[in-house]
Amino acid sequence: VTLHPKGNQMKYRETEFTVAPGETIRLVFENTATSPSMQHNVVVLVSTEEGIFQEVGEAGTRAGSTNDYIPQEENLRDQILAYTPMSKPGETVEVTFTVPEETGDYGYVCTFPGHWATMQGTMYVREEGAA
Repeated sequence: VTLHPKGNQMKYRETEFTVAPGETIRLVFENTATSPSMQHNVVVLVSTEEGIFQEVGEAGTRAGSTNDYIPQEENLRDQILAYTPMSKPGETVEVTFTVPEETGDYGYVCTFPGHWATMQGTMYVREEGAA
C-alpha cells in the first residue's frame, strides 16, 4: 500500500485503502511534497474516532522531533497499530505490520505538529481484502 501527500497541503492524496484481516502489509509513504514544512508520517490507529485522532496528534507534538512525533504516553501506545518514520519532502518511508484479525475501520493520521486535524484517512479491514 502506497500513500502520498496531496501536493503541499496537509492532506493525504489517498484517504482510504482496504486490506484483509490478519494480512501482513508493507505501508509505504512517498513524500512528494516540495515545501520544507511538509514533513509527514503515517500513524495507523485502532479507531476512526475524531477524539483519538486529536489525542494522538497533540501527543505527537508533545513527543517532539527526537521521538519522530510519535506519542510516548503509555495510555496512547495501545491506540497505535503501526507508524512510519517522519519523512522530509522527497523521502520515502515505510513500515511492515500485521493487520488486525478483526474487521472494521482503522484510522490513520500524520502526527507532525498541526497536521492531524486535516491529514487523516481510513484503513478498511474487510474479509474480501484489498479492493
